[in-house]
Amino acid sequence: MEHARIRENQRVAPEQFQLLLESPRIAARAQPGTFVQVSCDEDGWLKRPMSLLDARGDRLDILYKVVGKGTQRLSTRPAGTHLSIMGPIGNPFAPDPEAPWIIAIGGGTGIPPLIFLLERLLASGTRNRLAFFGGSELPFPLETQPRATPFIGIPEHASLSLLRLDRAGIPAALASRGSIRGTYPGLVTELFECWWRAQPEPPAQGTQVFSCGPSAMMVSVQNLALEMHFGGALCLEEYMACAIGGCAGCTVPITGPGGIAMKRVC
Repeated sequence: MEHARIRENQRVAPEQFQLLLESPRIAARAQPGTFVQVSCDEDGWLKRPMSLLDARGDRLDILYKVVGKGTQRLSTRPAGTHLSIMGPIGNPFAPDPEAPWIIAIGGGTGIPPLIFLLERLLASGTRNRLAFFGGSELPFPLETQPRATPFIGIPEHASLSLLRLDRAGIPAALASRGSIRGTYPGLVTELFECWWRAQPEPPAQGTQVFSCGPSAMMVSVQNLALEMHFGGALCLEEYMACAIGGCAGCTVPITGPGGIAMKRVC
């Protein structure tokens, strides 16, 4: 637990905010795929689970969407005030350094932890080839620009990229059914499949796919990964109360070798 100082809390898109927190203890241990529990105000609301866009130095970078009373209260908190947060929680991504490709597929509020993953891999000097596919029905909360980094196999009309990835040289393509110019007009999984099938030599065995976003999207990602014989991991999102495994409020059905079992998302 840490009392974090709000450095910035700014609206970056309709109903979407970027929260910068000074949280040295948690920032030092945070890894891509982990999350934090954030107190929305000081009136006793349950904390909200939020993924991380970045963690460096003493800073945590969070993108969140206003969906109810708690996050609405959070969106009004001014810089200089403090929030109680808990973390990092959850299992981090475990990319294979020998994988020929690391492919990230994100949807909506599931995009931030994948950006964190790719940027952390790039900073580590990875030998993996990296690629990002993002989908959103709302305006993207991260700045976009026409793609400068080559991305062979992407339709010409899907020309938009995320600025921070494009500047880093990470190929990225965006999809939306919300009539956002420069995006692929459909599902992000359709865009990914379109790219994969356009490759003269499909990504080699050992490629890993990491995904976070709506459940229906991740089911499609899982099915495509099975078809293509890719490994990887899905980062699940769920409402929760305690985030330490006690309340079992975040359990979801998971199909494994022994059948369906209930697993805690936290």
